[in-house]
Amino acid sequence: MSENFIVSQFLKGGPMMWPLLLCSVVATIVIIDRLLSYFRLPSEEEAEAKLNEVESILKEQGESGAVEYFQQNSGVLNYVFAALLKRYDSLVLENRTDIEDVRQELITVTEEAGLSYLGRLLNALGTIGVLSPLMGLLGTIVGMIAAFDAIAQAGAGDPAAVAAGISQALITTASGLIVAIPTIVFHR
Repeated sequence: MSENFIVSQFLKGGPMMWPLLLCSVVATIVIIDRLLSYFRLPSEEEAEAKLNEVESILKEQGESGAVEYFQQNSGVLNYVFAALLKRYDSLVLENRTDIEDVRQELITVTEEAGLSYLGRLLNALGTIGVLSPLMGLLGTIVGMIAAFDAIAQAGAGDPAAVAAGISQALITTASGLIVAIPTIVFHR
């Protein structure tokens, strides 16, 4: 397939191809961003070293030093540690005395913070995955309307008059699925 073929097919697809193109670009950017986040996850040894570093900062500089450290650095561990410290402060202010309750609360905060950091933008992928086939279907309907309009104007005996509308219908359907399928796979 040459570039001219792809461009010509895109243009034959009609007006719904532009929103589908936008969806594919956004989905690609989100997928790359999320993959980079997953590939940057620290190993167990790196996480242990980071935890030791944060513990020493807490001992030497207190909470304010740790907060400053979290603000200067990025990554999932800093995000989780900052969420933990914030929730711990809240628990101290609430005068929680049950150690097991505090421990369970902090475990829950850790899980939620990690999922929140790693799951960012996944709703956008889910939305694109649902909308793309619908936009393709709308393009199909527009193409079929054009085909039937051509039949009405030229008569049923001219297949060339109908071909452009049917081509548009099939191109947008295929394009919607081409955008949706990988988007949904990466969303899952």
